[in-house]
Amino acid sequence: MLDNVKRAAVAAVMATNPVNVLYGTIESTKPLEVRIHEKLKLTADFLDVAEHLTRHERIVSIHHEEMATRNLGDRTDHDMLDSDDGEPPYTKYQHDYVKLIMQDGLKTGDKVVLLRVQGGHRFLVLDRYKRGEEVWSYPQET
Repeated sequence: MLDNVKRAAVAAVMATNPVNVLYGTIESTKPLEVRIHEKLKLTADFLDVAEHLTRHERIVSIHHEEMATRNLGDRTDHDMLDSDDGEPPYTKYQHDYVKLIMQDGLKTGDKVVLLRVQGGHRFLVLDRYKRGEEVWSYPQET
């Protein structure tokens, strides 16, 4: 009996489609459009975007210590300034309460993860993503 009640409760929740994860590609930024598949393109009227994917401000602290080892995920490197020569005396400084303006909003071609909110009328653009072989690639300016 208890198992039947549990199954019925799970079925009732699933019938409401609480949240679904979708993948899409940014087709346009102004106006915002996300292509989910060839027959479904979402427009700004249906989209909410996580703040970190927009132009926004943050207050940060910056710590620099020349030659400090930094784990960058795919490699380890040393904290350096362009003017540092890597020789003593080493530079070290800290700046607190610096306003940092994030300019790197969504761009055409970005691959994104979306959550379909219950009811299916709103979609939250949660984050960008990269596929396995692209994880550590970063376009370098020359």
